[in-house]
Amino acid sequence: MPRPSQAFRRLEYFGAYAAASRRFRRLEWYLDESDRETLQRVGLIDPASWSPDELARAALLLAAIETLPAKEHSHLVEETFRKGDNLERCALLKSLALLPEPQRFLKTATEASRTQVQEVFEAIACENAYPAAHFPEPTFNQLVLKALFLEVPLARVHGWRPRCNPELGRMVSDYEAERVTARRRVPADIADIRRAMAAL
Repeated sequence: MPRPSQAFRRLEYFGAYAAASRRFRRLEWYLDESDRETLQRVGLIDPASWSPDELARAALLLAAIETLPAKEHSHLVEETFRKGDNLERCALLKSLALLPEPQRFLKTATEASRTQVQEVFEAIACENAYPAAHFPEPTFNQLVLKALFLEVPLARVHGWRPRCNPELGRMVSDYEAERVTARRRVPADIADIRRAMAAL
């Protein structure tokens, strides 16, 4: 538990969070196999894909969460997402699975999965353990369908195979039929979903 003197300093937190790109982005960091395994155990699917400024922002967020009372955690995450630029939002979304009781932050994660900004969508959808672990079925289905629409490879969507369900199969079939009718290219990943569905 943080000591009473470790009061949360809101302005300092948001200032440091915003400044992380300037201070850390050009740094280089190296992961050996032991480092990679340690980070994967705490929820980082692909540690090497994290930039130094994203790691710095994750550390700031975790430190803030440890300092604040639990009832304020969701508000801090929502405020950080709302105030941030796209890079700051991406770092936050990649950090969600690392936070204590991460299901509390479903509102922010769901909002991000509906964004029209591709890099923000990829931050929640790709190499991220959060959606497969915490999204309810309809929300996860929409995320997979949006990945197909945006031509994001399903190989980057962690845990999509175990989350396959009949409704997702129906949605993907409808999407495929629409593409065929419009004489547009059908994403190759639809075949993988079809195979996964057949194995259910």
